[in-house]
Amino acid sequence: MINRQSFTPIYIQIAQKITQGIQDGEFAYGGQLPSERELAERYNTTRVTARQAVDELVKRSMAYRVQGKGTFLARPKIREASGFLSFSEELRQRGFKPSSRTLLQEVNPASKSIAEKFQVDEGADVLQLNRVRLADEQPVAVEYSYINLRLFPGIQQETFESQSLFDVMRHRFGVYPTWAEAEIEARLADNQEAEWLAMSAPQAVLVAHRLTYTEAFEVIEIVDSVYSGDRFPIYIGRQRIPASLEEKM
Repeated sequence: MINRQSFTPIYIQIAQKITQGIQDGEFAYGGQLPSERELAERYNTTRVTARQAVDELVKRSMAYRVQGKGTFLARPKIREASGFLSFSEELRQRGFKPSSRTLLQEVNPASKSIAEKFQVDEGADVLQLNRVRLADEQPVAVEYSYINLRLFPGIQQETFESQSLFDVMRHRFGVYPTWAEAEIEARLADNQEAEWLAMSAPQAVLVAHRLTYTEAFEVIEIVDSVYSGDRFPIYIGRQRIPASLEEKM
């Protein structure tokens, strides 16, 4: 079960095995993980290594410890709601199965603001694609997208229930999403979004307004991603706090 000849550390392999177990239904969200002793026995390793594996899951926000009770699997959270990564790619990196439920997929004339961003004539055809995004079949986001059909003629014939939009762009059209810029705001979900996101009542959501570009800075996608506020905390990362001007003087 563990490849001891691999360059991947054993504790990382154990963490990967547990992640796979989540996908296979062996472990359930909110359920308790086996103890470090049980993990050590299962994978024929030391308790120190088993503890490192659990530490890795905690570091990834996939598990949490309760003093005196043990370690439990956390509900899925994406660590970054930055709007810069492909939703499908982000979820796969986190060990979850991405999928979508299409709400609207149709070709419409571009409004003035959409046309200006895509650098096409007002009224030109653009694809409007609205989806509920799912992580392990649980709704976690709603996306309202516009796709530049000048760069992707015929993409409206594709289905996006189980395939990544970015993958289709790359592999069918040879166009690579390379750059992105996004602004993030907080607001309340409307009643329809609350229903799509399985909220008991409208709650706070994070909205990422993103433009996605090719290497040559052509806009290929305009998207508003509405994230369930309790599932998508914003993680900025560790940064140095600059010394103030007063301290430098």
